Amino acid sequence: MTDLALDTTTRGWAGGEIARGCPDCGEISLVPRHPAPAATLICPRCDRALERSGARGVEAGLALNAAALILMAPACLMPLLSTTALGATRVSRLIGLTGVMWRDRQPWLGLALGLFLVVFPIVRLGLLTAVLGRLRLARLAPGRSPRRSAPAWLGPAFRLAQALGPWAMVDVFLVALMIAYSRLATTISVGLGAGGYALAGVGLLMLLARAALDPAAVWEAIAPAADPGRLGPGALDCDACGEVQVPSRPGAACVRCGAHLHRRRPAALRRAAALSLAGLLLYIPANLYPIATLPIGLTPTRYTILQGVKDLMTAGFDGLALIVFTASFLIPCGKLLGLGWCTVSVLTRSRFALKSRSRLYTAIDEIGRWSMIDPFVIGAFVPVMQYNDFIYGRAEPAATAFTAVVVTTMLAARLFDPRRMWDAAGRVRETKA
Repeated sequence: MTDLALDTTTRGWAGGEIARGCPDCGEISLVPRHPAPAATLICPRCDRALERSGARGVEAGLALNAAALILMAPACLMPLLSTTALGATRVSRLIGLTGVMWRDRQPWLGLALGLFLVVFPIVRLGLLTAVLGRLRLARLAPGRSPRRSAPAWLGPAFRLAQALGPWAMVDVFLVALMIAYSRLATTISVGLGAGGYALAGVGLLMLLARAALDPAAVWEAIAPAADPGRLGPGALDCDACGEVQVPSRPGAACVRCGAHLHRRRPAALRRAAALSLAGLLLYIPANLYPIATLPIGLTPTRYTILQGVKDLMTAGFDGLALIVFTASFLIPCGKLLGLGWCTVSVLTRSRFALKSRSRLYTAIDEIGRWSMIDPFVIGAFVPVMQYNDFIYGRAEPAATAFTAVVVTTMLAARLFDPRRMWDAAGRVRETKA
């Protein structure tokens, strides 16, 4: 949250504008309440895109999210992947991956599969469908105060749906499923089940919904932003919904989404540094120890992350090898180095490459989830590779360690507050109320 002292006599507030805080540098500026379609609003300080306006209605987002929610049922319950060997067939289902990994003595990997592929996507799609459906079917009556008329649950529900976005990893799993399918096809007969096709449909619909849905427009429909002319010293911007307001006390709830209001995220630097260090320590065993066992040429083979990349290249899957190498090696290394640079820059009050560091942080926050490809590959092939002592698949110790690396670095990126880099460099106005 950003501290702001508004001078309404000199800023010249326009009736069609609202105050918006930049989540990267903390600058609060005026933006149009209803920007033109396809317009991009840019922060005047750090050049971050504050908003890329699309279709202002909620109908497309509602239809796409509702359709994805419906498809989650067959995606979870119908056969996902199947293999055939020695006259026997093994079939996996998305809903059963957690149980298989638990029996394979990998409970933490199983928990991650259940949460990231079933629980979080269903909860997120359900919340989005409920919020957008309520906005579509029950328009606010003209002349009434939106803050009094809108149901109190809309803001917190949409905030939770947005927060779950990076953790609902259907799209990441689909790439992992393609890699697992290609690996298995070199050794055994493999087929994609109806649940796999349904899950592909879910992934496509979620991608289209993200492109069609304008979060700023949804927040404006839930509760229009306050008139900037009514704001004064001590105003903060909510980093969950963007509402600029004057809280009654530190830690008070946002009037629109219910998030706690603070000038900056509490203990952000310490928490991010601790999680980054934990990720770095876990990354060592994640690379040194085998991550999985897979029958290659009907011979059970234990492989590390880099050995898995080499095996893909040997089998002629250079493109898939590049994807795995990028997701499992380059991205984790880049996240750890990038978060370390951002943290050190705050401690040293560095002014070097502020804009570049802000863009780097945004990239780290966006791409971190794609490191889950390797654990998802394991979750895809282990359930359908349980035949005998020669044809079997198994998660190895590094699988849990690598999953923990992904989770800790994602949490570190989410908890770090990039505005502290600008504070430390002395580039943000610090005005006491």
